[in-house]
Amino acid sequence: MPRGRRGGRVSALEGGPEEPPAAAAQTLLRGIFEIRRSSCDVVLSERALRWRPIVPERPAGDSKCDVQCKEEFIEVKDIFSVKLKRRYSAKQQGNGTLLGITLFICLKKEQNKLKDSTLDLINLSEDHCDVWFKQFKKILAGFSNRPKSLKVILNPQSHKKEATQIYHEKVEPLLRVAGIKTDVTITEYEGHALALLKECELQEFDG
Repeated sequence: MPRGRRGGRVSALEGGPEEPPAAAAQTLLRGIFEIRRSSCDVVLSERALRWRPIVPERPAGDSKCDVQCKEEFIEVKDIFSVKLKRRYSAKQQGNGTLLGITLFICLKKEQNKLKDSTLDLINLSEDHCDVWFKQFKKILAGFSNRPKSLKVILNPQSHKKEATQIYHEKVEPLLRVAGIKTDVTITEYEGHALALLKECELQEFDG
């Protein structure tokens, strides 16, 4: 699998869910992006993002063409954040050079286990990316059941006394990317978590 930040770029069809019917959802946007160094025809619907490499016409039955033209997809519900991808340099001021859009994705790999990945949609057009970025943001805002604020209680003795380090290195960055506010407390004695929950104003949090 091509490598990316954290979990690496997503391999949409590997171990993923069954493909949702293409005709079941309305097409919202269609455009050209570079994905994994290939120019692709990309379609965004209410349920899924699909892409297929654009390749020169080949004779019918060309097996190489069939492999190259294979459609891939990710379900929109697996996207937890979207950012504009920019390149910055020391001599450059302002917002940097736009490269495209980065999607942050979380896929269920096993029971109680998630795998985070990224998918880059490369296009240097500010206008083109702005339209797609706003549409992605609109879709994500529509998931009303997603938390915006979490109370986090860490037991420093758990997971071989590595829980605090694991949280700050692996969990906190993902929550930050997803735009989730956190209030973190590290327990100091046995029963501290229960005492905190009794005192905490839980209505201020989503979980």
